[in-house]
Amino acid sequence: MPELPEVETVKNVLNKIVTNKTIKSIDVYRDLTIEGDKNEFVSSLTGETFLNVSRIGKYLIFHLTNDKVIISHLRMEGKYYEYQESERDSKYAKVVFHFIDKTKLCYDDSRAFGLMKLSTESEYQKEEMIKKLGPEPFDINDVSSIIKKVKKSNKPIKTTLLDQTLITGLGNIYVDETLYASKIHPLTPANKINKDEWESIINNAKEILSIAIEMGGSTIKSYHPGKDIDGNFQTRIKVYGRSGEICPTCGHTFRFIKVGGRGTTFCPLCQLKKGAPINIGLTGKIASGKSVALNIFKELGAATISSDEIVKDLYQKKEIASLIEKNLHLKFKGNVVDKEQLRNHLLINIKDKKKLEKLIHPLVEEEIKNFLSKEANPIRVVEVPLLFESKVDHYFDTIVVIDIDQKIQKERLKKRNPQSAIYLEEINKTNKIDENKNKATYLINNDNDLASFKKEIKSIFTEAKDRIS
Repeated sequence: MPELPEVETVKNVLNKIVTNKTIKSIDVYRDLTIEGDKNEFVSSLTGETFLNVSRIGKYLIFHLTNDKVIISHLRMEGKYYEYQESERDSKYAKVVFHFIDKTKLCYDDSRAFGLMKLSTESEYQKEEMIKKLGPEPFDINDVSSIIKKVKKSNKPIKTTLLDQTLITGLGNIYVDETLYASKIHPLTPANKINKDEWESIINNAKEILSIAIEMGGSTIKSYHPGKDIDGNFQTRIKVYGRSGEICPTCGHTFRFIKVGGRGTTFCPLCQLKKGAPINIGLTGKIASGKSVALNIFKELGAATISSDEIVKDLYQKKEIASLIEKNLHLKFKGNVVDKEQLRNHLLINIKDKKKLEKLIHPLVEEEIKNFLSKEANPIRVVEVPLLFESKVDHYFDTIVVIDIDQKIQKERLKKRNPQSAIYLEEINKTNKIDENKNKATYLINNDNDLASFKKEIKSIFTEAKDRIS
């Protein structure tokens, strides 16, 4: 969706196109684009002349003669194209303004979410869509009123900044950029943002938006502001859409999550979440020390759950055993999954591992979701050996990866269970820890003694408590 800088760019271009042009006629090809009576819209504007175009937040305001005003919101894909009258309309033209100088302005909208509304100079700022808008970052010099408005809100700061009634003009791109510049995690509750942080948010938003306006906004993916209009701010974007790339500040890998349904990219180290809950995903290769770490977290007071235990419980269920039997062509005794039989089968039929994961991962994910949604403890730790493969990493604001020397790991595997060591080594080969460990908030090396390992876990737990308080 075009944001403040893109709309400002469109406004500036439109002023060059429409100023002093008189409307000869109007074609409306999609009635729903016009909010209100379509016929009144056409009859009231025919014969009027455009004086200038202004902007409020993401709304374009067309000012015409005789105090007529058009309020326009581009929504997802709205664009304005100028053509000669002899040329064909744009491909997705919804409204076309024909001018007496034999040019025309096409409002083009492939997604058909945009709108226009007829109003007047005395009334347009009283229209509900305009009246409810908060101030732009440029108009905020004191954050006290914002702090007062959000003091009871535990909504994530990203969701809060996208709320145009609090601050107008910030959308997905510029919120991600602003929070990264301010070193604030997108899931941090709004009421946990202190005065200094709010001032940082507003100041960074002003700077980022100013640069974006200067560069003509951003031309991102399918969004192109209009005919012959290109934004160049995408060349300056630091975090938005860069999941998997390296943070230039700390060297960690940017992570991707969804916040309020919106794709969100952040740095797991530069942007630590504050406020409850702190959801920690604990992962590492087999025999790296995950179970020991989970028990330490539990002893320290965290709520914990193990994916291995979830799977163990699932394997005791008759319906799960039947499901695996059917899909992997096996037969278990006693209506429960025989782990050794299953392990031996997978060693021979390696491709069946993917089939098993497709069956089990969604069930494990559901249990994790239930745990995180119902658990009252503010610090929750979930051990997930295949955290990245099962694509559940987005549930966690904090990820702890336990690393271990390969030689030490193999020795531990043999000591743990010599019979299953070969199978477990094969699983480790498919583990994606090495290629994803740079996404970790904390990377713990478990090559040393238990006391050192405990000290590191305790440090993480203490920091999590500090972030909550």
